Amino acid sequence: MSAPGVRHGLLLPNAGYYADPARLVEVAVRAEESGWDGLFLWDHLMFARELRLPMADAWTVVTAILARTTRLRSGPLMTPLARRRPWKVAREATTLDHLSAGRLVLGAGLGAEPDLDFGAFGEPTGLRTRAAKLDEALRVLSGLWRGTEFSHTGEHYRVDRATFLPTPRGTDRHGHPAVTIWSAATWPAARIGALRRAARFDGVAPMVRDDRGHLRGPEPAELTAILTRLAELAPGQSPDRPYEVVALDRSRPGTGQAADRTGLLAAAGATWRIEAFDPWHRSPKELTGWLDAGPPDHDRRAE
Repeated sequence: MSAPGVRHGLLLPNAGYYADPARLVEVAVRAEESGWDGLFLWDHLMFARELRLPMADAWTVVTAILARTTRLRSGPLMTPLARRRPWKVAREATTLDHLSAGRLVLGAGLGAEPDLDFGAFGEPTGLRTRAAKLDEALRVLSGLWRGTEFSHTGEHYRVDRATFLPTPRGTDRHGHPAVTIWSAATWPAARIGALRRAARFDGVAPMVRDDRGHLRGPEPAELTAILTRLAELAPGQSPDRPYEVVALDRSRPGTGQAADRTGLLAAAGATWRIEAFDPWHRSPKELTGWLDAGPPDHDRRAE
């Protein structure tokens, strides 16, 4: 089952074996050579305290990846904006946007592991606080990226007559200069704020919380339900502007399962299928085989 319109990416941790920045850059170069469309990274400061894993800074590695490649899209999936200063992110993202000729993807979300990435450093861990800071940070990013004088006074951030130049190369869904943003959203959710947030930007990367509280990528039927709800929340979206639907998924390499999954997810509305490589149960040798085999529809190459 083929899905030629779907792009293919890999998602790797910035921890453990993959904390070596040179190794991650070489993986990205190899992925581009084999026809993959994107390579994305976790963005954690710490992960699984008891394991005491080495970590790499995701943004630094993404910079190196974008400098060493010419076609591959890359970025953090997802950056917890609530633990970042939005004006610093605005400057960094614009710089990477120009460096890469528009290939940076800024994944934005609440962040997992709040007790580690937030609480260990005295930052608020509450869901409501992180959501409020995320929404406000996104407003600051959008305002600064326009390249005109911008002021903001909010609950968490203040900007006084700042003008950020240059502007990003691309535009948002309203025609204003902006870096590509994919917004995380958990399903099902007690609040619809995450989907409403995602509707304002360039794409959605939904995750499903199972009965044990673990997050995973959506099954095709779940993705259909998510997109149906998203369309109800954003009925005015322009049909002629691409909106990315990012399906994180896992398959067994070498079985043909990835190609079958791609077709099913594409039929449900996915425009990207990103293989969330499981570092705890898959060996580096398996990753090498995946890279060299290329994406599931390996005969296709992006323009």
